[in-house]
Amino acid sequence: MKTTLKIIIITLLLIIALFNLAMDMLACDTWVALANATALKMTLFAKNSDRLLFDSQPLMLHPRAKWPAGAGLDLGRIAIPQVRETYATLGSSPYWCWGYEEGINEFGVAIGNEGVSTKPLLENVAAALAGKEPAPGLTGMDLVRLGLERGRTAREALKVIADFLERFGQFGSGNPTQGVEGAYDNSFLIADPKEAWVLETAGRHWAARRFVAGTTSISNKLSLGTDWSLSSRGLTEYARTKSWWPREKTGPLDFTIAFIDDTPEGAEKNTRALVRQTCSAGLLQEMTRRVTIDGMMRIARDQSTMPSLDLDQTASSCVAALPSTTDDLPVFWWCAATPSRSCYIPFFVHGSRLPDILSAAGTLGRTITAPEKAGKDEFSESSFWWLFRDLCDKINADSALRKSEVRTAFDALEKEFAAGIPEIVKQAGAFRKSGRAEEAAQVLDAYSEKCVARTLEKAREFRAKFAQSVSQAIPEKVRPYIGIYTAPSGALQGREYKVFFRNGRLAIDIPGQIVAELRDPDARGRWVFVLTKDIAISFDLGPDGTAAALIFHQATAVAKAPAPKNGLKADAQAEVLPYLGKYVLPAARLELAIVIRSGKLVLEIPGQGAFELETPDEDGLWRFSGDPGSAVSFVRDPEGKVSALKVHRTIRIPRKNMP
Repeated sequence: MKTTLKIIIITLLLIIALFNLAMDMLACDTWVALANATALKMTLFAKNSDRLLFDSQPLMLHPRAKWPAGAGLDLGRIAIPQVRETYATLGSSPYWCWGYEEGINEFGVAIGNEGVSTKPLLENVAAALAGKEPAPGLTGMDLVRLGLERGRTAREALKVIADFLERFGQFGSGNPTQGVEGAYDNSFLIADPKEAWVLETAGRHWAARRFVAGTTSISNKLSLGTDWSLSSRGLTEYARTKSWWPREKTGPLDFTIAFIDDTPEGAEKNTRALVRQTCSAGLLQEMTRRVTIDGMMRIARDQSTMPSLDLDQTASSCVAALPSTTDDLPVFWWCAATPSRSCYIPFFVHGSRLPDILSAAGTLGRTITAPEKAGKDEFSESSFWWLFRDLCDKINADSALRKSEVRTAFDALEKEFAAGIPEIVKQAGAFRKSGRAEEAAQVLDAYSEKCVARTLEKAREFRAKFAQSVSQAIPEKVRPYIGIYTAPSGALQGREYKVFFRNGRLAIDIPGQIVAELRDPDARGRWVFVLTKDIAISFDLGPDGTAAALIFHQATAVAKAPAPKNGLKADAQAEVLPYLGKYVLPAARLELAIVIRSGKLVLEIPGQGAFELETPDEDGLWRFSGDPGSAVSFVRDPEGKVSALKVHRTIRIPRKNMP
């Protein structure tokens, strides 16, 4: 196997590691306070939606509509039958997607979804890796909108989602420009004025729990345990046939234990999700039955944990007020981009139109496209979402000074908007009672349009001010490293990595995915990522003391696959037997193997080649023979068994335009 090909393969692991870092931060959270737990005695629903940095998310309003018999519905990846009538919906929709990340319908049903990793998902990814990719299914976003368009209550919406899930499945990417590596299963929080349901899914199977009082929240992990009251048919028996639930167990199935992704990588993701879920649940409990709209917004903006509810990756957020009487109307408060740096604006599903700028994407425009075929959207002045994404970036350039100024202005606007809602809703309600729905819609539309105009005016003012103002002082000690780095050849060719200073830290922009802040350098001169200890950068300095190149140091974890039932046949000493076997990296559609040859361990990439490994050094690194810049190490679980390997690689990327 040629050395250049080996380098490309190992470099691919860095690309996957950086992609996984961005994916790990796509940390959606959804929470609800039912009427008895709120100050206004109405259900309050909220969600933060996290996406890739270029995944713009326009706001869409779709009126109630009638469809001809036999009509179909193109969802981009698959087509499904249409119904004769769909209900009015208002929701936040990625630029390439038919569905919603979060939304509301005319009956006061609100839904948000969370990506979760499950055992059926891992099986489907493994099948795709083996060239037997399952048929494409629905995205979680498609299911959110389908539930809203066809369900008058939370319970009806749950049935719609569950029926579609069982019939069409849910396999396939949920992220633009990505294939199977962007796939995930889904959980849902579905609320109406009277009750809420948590619906968790694993492949075509599901379980659900009803809430009629209090508060609850979900994040990117299964959490129902045994506390569910509805499920797909044959759920327990299915889990037993897959050996995910012991046949000798009595009592109800623990949905979490049976179906959650319990690989080392999955366990790390679940731990991060639990941190956020615990945070939102705790903040709701602290409000002790006095939850308010403002309180729901404060939760959305919380940054007290790592990872936090409010992240750079947050693409939109909503707070929906769901009144319990027909004399009132639901209000859908929505903000574009990161809540802590943005402004919530009230919108109404009983309106008739939205300002064009709200429903516009960037340069690619809005389409309905299979995500793996979607291109990267880019900034456009005509897109409300992109204007706020740009404002967030400008605030982040000097967050210590700029965030408080922006927050003061936007907090004042939100209070102003809230103060005007009772009278607007009263006027619209009077029109609706007298059968003048069109005039009611005009009143609601005009109010939202005014709020949008006020918000845009302030946002544009801040963008202009921050573009002209001097950014925070850059410490002399980091000045040599600031610049743009790009590889002239190889797997990273053409990718530009910008190193800059923000929020008191050095940071690196991973193109189109995430901006990662760096910890101060360690004794070896490595700047470890704040978000993960497995990726760091260092710098090669030129004669003038300025960085001539940056060096990525990464460790990509690859989970060990279960050993075959007949065991491994190897002529090897007992001390190396635990390392032998297959290791699978679904995100790269890559299967690795550790085998023994001539008494030495070898990292084998089936059908491509092999890397002979030297004996481990004092750090436990098995370096590649002839390539000391690459190595592997092994991860053990709490029982001492080898559960994964890590592929370590250093990659040098020159500074752009260096003489």
